[in-house]
Amino acid sequence: MRFGLDYAAGRPAPSAIRAAGYDFVIRYLSDGGPTLPGKLLTPAEADGLRAQGISIVSNWETTAARMLDGYGAGVTDARAALAQVLRCGGRADRPIYFSADFDATPQQQVPIDAYLDGAASVIGRANVGIYGGYWPVSRALDSGTAAWAWQTVAWSGGNVDPRIALYQTGEQVTVDGVQCDVNQTDRADFGQWDVETEEPDLTPEQDEVLRDIQTQLRGPGLHGWPQLGTDAQGRDRTVVDGLAAALAQIDELRTEISDLETTTAELKDEVARLSGQHRWPFPFSLVEGPATAIADQLAKLEQLLPGVPLPGWGTGPNGHPAAAGQAPAEQQPKAVSDS
Repeated sequence: MRFGLDYAAGRPAPSAIRAAGYDFVIRYLSDGGPTLPGKLLTPAEADGLRAQGISIVSNWETTAARMLDGYGAGVTDARAALAQVLRCGGRADRPIYFSADFDATPQQQVPIDAYLDGAASVIGRANVGIYGGYWPVSRALDSGTAAWAWQTVAWSGGNVDPRIALYQTGEQVTVDGVQCDVNQTDRADFGQWDVETEEPDLTPEQDEVLRDIQTQLRGPGLHGWPQLGTDAQGRDRTVVDGLAAALAQIDELRTEISDLETTTAELKDEVARLSGQHRWPFPFSLVEGPATAIADQLAKLEQLLPGVPLPGWGTGPNGHPAAAGQAPAEQQPKAVSDS
């Protein structure tokens, strides 16, 4: 159950309304003159109410028996009411309650219904509401001239129509120095501006397009696509699952490529190092040092012992050993004549 207020003698601060425990107000869209200075809802007041999270419901009432003026009056009043709703930041698709603020007889229901018909020509039948006692409210709901009803305890004889959206209890409270009437509702939607309305149903064409998109994403019968392989549970993958699996494989390939690039770079560095030092590859590198040392010692011996023949060089023409570094006689160059 939610509780709210309606008032006309003044405008209590929205924060005071909230502090008093009320979370909606039913506000008039018409001027009350000097005797009722707080009757007309203003844009500034509407902003303040919204800032406090207080819902706003629309009502139109100039004089108590205005509805007896019939169809033309309904057209005029509905136009003025809708203009004030929009001026205060309200919505054109929400109901406006029009007041029959007196004990209407069955005979008076005829001009009342005509008034409601005039209002419907401006704001649409679905947005026409009526305020009043049990009998005019029930008759308007029965005939369909009103789609919404705000019933007052007055002129109701203890009866409450179960179809009403709002009920004025007859209790009065003073909030921020302003006398207010108390109202209650057990409806989620009682005509407030800030109700969350459902989106309209899809057309058959829109529904077909959405179903096709769903099939493309999730596969025939919404059981996945065989072309995309299976998951760990052996089920065919959907497009999203297939994309996720492909991205995972791409990440693995990137890691492997990165490892290969690192290995290749290390190999290039090692080849460059070995090539620059002209070192023998393993296992020949094990004898590279001793071989170099032996060659150096042989070179020194050749310098110190020039007369010692090296093995395989033979003897000179006079029978003496050939000098170191001297070839045998048959290998000596012949003299060239002056001619």
